[in-house]
Amino acid sequence: MLGLQHWRWRIAFGLAALLAALYLWRMVLPILEPATPRADDFQDYWQAALQIRTGGDPYADFDRTHTQQDWTLSSGYLYPPAFAALLAPFTAVPNGLAVRVWLLLMLAMILGSLVVVYRVLGPPGPAEALCMLVILVTFFPVTATLLTGAMNPVLLLLLSLAWAAWLRRRDTLAGAALGAAIVIKLIPAALIPYLLVRRHFRLLLAAAAAALLGVALGLVVTSPAHSLHYFRDMVPHLSAGSGYRENESLSGLASRVCNPATADLGGNGGWCGRIVAWPAIAVVLGLVMVATRRRGRSGLEFGLAVAALPLVSSVTWGFHLVLLLLPIALLLHHHFRVAPLPRWHVRLLLLAWLCFSVFPGVHYLLVFRPLPPGLWATLVTRVMAESYLLGTLLLFAVLWQTVRAADRAQAEPTAAAAAA
Repeated sequence: MLGLQHWRWRIAFGLAALLAALYLWRMVLPILEPATPRADDFQDYWQAALQIRTGGDPYADFDRTHTQQDWTLSSGYLYPPAFAALLAPFTAVPNGLAVRVWLLLMLAMILGSLVVVYRVLGPPGPAEALCMLVILVTFFPVTATLLTGAMNPVLLLLLSLAWAAWLRRRDTLAGAALGAAIVIKLIPAALIPYLLVRRHFRLLLAAAAAALLGVALGLVVTSPAHSLHYFRDMVPHLSAGSGYRENESLSGLASRVCNPATADLGGNGGWCGRIVAWPAIAVVLGLVMVATRRRGRSGLEFGLAVAALPLVSSVTWGFHLVLLLLPIALLLHHHFRVAPLPRWHVRLLLLAWLCFSVFPGVHYLLVFRPLPPGLWATLVTRVMAESYLLGTLLLFAVLWQTVRAADRAQAEPTAAAAAA
């Protein structure tokens, strides 16, 4: 079908088609079945939007159900009022229909983000398309997103739009997309140091304006007391971090190192956790700055900055890792159409794929069916539990090396021409 005669291509295409069919059967078709999908995260959004539309308190469920020990483990609506206001139209239809529309919209946003990327880079070749397809249908964060209705594909689409506009030097549009993403969830704000180093001040001003508009929208759609409650009372507790095993950030790892009990009970690692986490976060941000070029704009470099977001955030659940689809697509484009990666880089990326697509399933299996006690069982369990973080670190490392290599390759002809 692809016009490729080699038997390996036929096997690769057949396996990719089989995986895609299984994914549609297990993840997409159930959305259309009579039984309403649970989508617990969306239910929190929907309830908050209903409160906004009817003049209630969008944080009432959270205030009623949150635990004092670790606010990040609580149910209820955890985002600024503006995001709930944007979802108010979903409350005008029955909940069962709203859930289905939302889940299909999240899937469309993931695909739309890739469309944005390939509109800028050009259509992918057969090998690149097959790799992206296999990653997409086996990427556990995407599966978790469709099971829970988490809103992170919105961030992925906004950051993809910001990347495309930034690459085309449309800084006002890029800043507006970034500011909108920050209004919805604070994680994209970690891009600000990178943009400051690059001196993209007009982009940052546009982002600030969009963020202020989002805050103003929250003040308009709900009472000032509710908005103040979110920014004054909730944000400090939510940003304090959590050592719970699902927190796949450097901060979460530091908390578990300093206090292993947080892996099951939640809570942060206190001063010990901060002493471990802050230098690690500084190293990651420093590596991004080292790879930053003030002249020219490299899409892969922007992808490196996006890949750092889950690492430097105080709380990164598996759902947030949907953002990594952007740097993954950029890295595949570089490998297939710019310069092939070294073999050991490819092997590291295959290990990262296992961390995102296979090891999380093993982790959940070990939670319900632990291995017999022993050193080997403890080691395997810990590696599986940290698989998302390990995969993110591997992807970040390969991206950093690739960005640096591309920078050197671009500098060599310039230096040779200057010497001549």
